[in-house]
Amino acid sequence: MHSPAHRSYKHLQLLLFAFGIVVIATTAAESSSRPSIRAQFTAAEMFSIPIGEARRAGIAPRRLSGITVPHHLLAAGLIAQAFQAVESGRIKKVIVLFPDHFKRSSLPFATTDRPFDTVFGRVESSLPDVRTLLGARRLVGRSDLFERDHGIGAIVPFIRHYLPDARIIPIAVALRSQQADWDQLVAVLHSIVTEETLVVQSTDFSHYLPLEQATQRDQEVLNILASGDIASVARLRQPQHMDSRGSQYLQMRIQRDFFRSRPLAVYNSDSHAYADGRDGLTTTYIVQLYETDPPAQIGQDLPGSKVYCFAGDTLFGRGLLRILSTRDEQERFFRDARRVLNGCRLIVNLTGVVVPELPLKLEPMMLAMPSILTLEALKAINVVGVSLANNHTMDLGPASFDLMRRILSDVNIATMTHGEIVDFGGFRLTALTDLDNQSLRTEGVIGPDDIARLAASHAKPPLFAMVNWGTDYVNRPGPRQIELRSELRQSAVSLVIGVHPHSAASALDLLDGGGGISVHSLGNFIFDQTSRVASGSFLEVRVFEHGTYFARLVPHLNFFEAALQQR
Repeated sequence: MHSPAHRSYKHLQLLLFAFGIVVIATTAAESSSRPSIRAQFTAAEMFSIPIGEARRAGIAPRRLSGITVPHHLLAAGLIAQAFQAVESGRIKKVIVLFPDHFKRSSLPFATTDRPFDTVFGRVESSLPDVRTLLGARRLVGRSDLFERDHGIGAIVPFIRHYLPDARIIPIAVALRSQQADWDQLVAVLHSIVTEETLVVQSTDFSHYLPLEQATQRDQEVLNILASGDIASVARLRQPQHMDSRGSQYLQMRIQRDFFRSRPLAVYNSDSHAYADGRDGLTTTYIVQLYETDPPAQIGQDLPGSKVYCFAGDTLFGRGLLRILSTRDEQERFFRDARRVLNGCRLIVNLTGVVVPELPLKLEPMMLAMPSILTLEALKAINVVGVSLANNHTMDLGPASFDLMRRILSDVNIATMTHGEIVDFGGFRLTALTDLDNQSLRTEGVIGPDDIARLAASHAKPPLFAMVNWGTDYVNRPGPRQIELRSELRQSAVSLVIGVHPHSAASALDLLDGGGGISVHSLGNFIFDQTSRVASGSFLEVRVFEHGTYFARLVPHLNFFEAALQQR
């Protein structure tokens, strides 16, 4: 005979078994009772051709938590390249955010539990997560809008191909929805988003504008993305900036709150690039990747864009001479820098005077560097330009300054003096200094005439300014820098790059509501100060053929201190 405890255990097993049968039967019944949404696009080559091209492009998979892609199949290649970058093995479910193009939803958001048919097979919805969404009854409603909206129809074939085992949570975002609605949905998503979730934002950007206006609107969006200023997304205009502010806001909130991830814009193009001619109105595309803990390394050139980098104070004299005294030490030093720079075209603030031979006596605050070592170093790290607009390049007088310019020009390194504008192809760059050691002025060197000359230059946009300003070891702007960057923005400068304070700023600042962007200080690049007082970051600027750019800060180690520790 069995004991009462054993009989209770067997009874529990039978109940669980029966419950399992009920669950399976219920799920099967639900599946059979949910008619699939027919494929909107039935020509397989519309997807297989760009998928094949993306595969052959050799795009390395990354641990992405989100991507932003177009839904115009004119740009199907951009969609495929973004999905190709996803490390797909860990993704179990996909949230798809897209605009309710035809205004079918009566609530701020709509969803469906129906599966989607595609040319590659069926994509199932994540039923428990859809139920969770529908539980927010005044926020999310069930709708059949998914049958015809290309915002989802153009994306599900790519999901089926790249993530065949994933289930989706489709969310249509009403065009009239507001920030309060978006914030409420983020709260609901707390019980849905996991580490195995990919958020796909299906969004096209500026709509039906002449190319020049479209480029301006895209740059405003790119600046907001670069700054991470999520609240500014709500102030953008539909469809002049994008077709779904809500989708962009939700993507950035989800990525920040759940994955601590920031947007990285890797492609910016327009419909003219896929059709003959450049006349008429255009629609634009911005592809974004979201990666948790991305490597501290500069990105590489991609089709349609080139990468430039800006670095802070750079000196190959004084204390650097001691740690770069042998060829082995030099090679080890520059190998560390090259590993981070990844071959980008580098522009630095050259702090001091390049001379054929160092003077026998130099006062402590007079900076000079030997030309042989300096030129070898600049070549080793792919420096293409230097700013000479700072408070140390005149330390040895005008004659030495002029000689330095000739030395650098002879090896094809562009030099920028105070107020000079140099054309780098994808952008124009001017250099300015607000400090002057000769007159002992710690601010106020940049005057109204300098600003007026910039405004009158009519330099082709985008125009950048590298500005030597600020107080030593203070990495935030003061009243003088805030005033200056505003004046520069009004003079058509869209990117202000600060140098001199030795301590790197931690973030990019939005200017003029998105019309421009600024970093107060890049700190030190190669300079004889340790991390006790100094820090440094590169500013990576991806310049698109579209006429726009995307900037991001990449903190780097203290190369001087690292070399000291290796001795």
